[in-house]
Amino acid sequence: MTIVDTCFLIDLMKGDPDAEEVTKLYKPLKTTSINSAEFLYGAKRSGKKKVYDVSEKFLHFFPVLPFDAESAVIYADIASAFSGSGRHISTFDELIAAIALRHDEPLVTRDRHFSAVEGLELISY
Repeated sequence: MTIVDTCFLIDLMKGDPDAEEVTKLYKPLKTTSINSAEFLYGAKRSGKKKVYDVSEKFLHFFPVLPFDAESAVIYADIASAFSGSGRHISTFDELIAAIALRHDEPLVTRDRHFSAVEGLELISY
């Protein structure tokens, strides 16, 4: 099982060939509640109702993993490790990483900054 990041969802929806290849190699693909929120926020910001409606329907193809109590403990470890090192990724990305680590699943992303999260397996495309 594999978790997909927001950039992947956007790329797949746009028909990116590399993203489409990932769908053939890794199944089932899931996402997180944080990625879903980011994805829908972007669609809402487009100001186009049709874009939002299509985006919302598109997300129904992906089981959504929640941010739960175990994820919160992992998030606290990630965030405190970054704060002590002077490095930082966005809070949303720290939450996404926590969910992936909690479920012991790789994250499909083009965002290289996730490599700073210790123990997080990444699949680049």
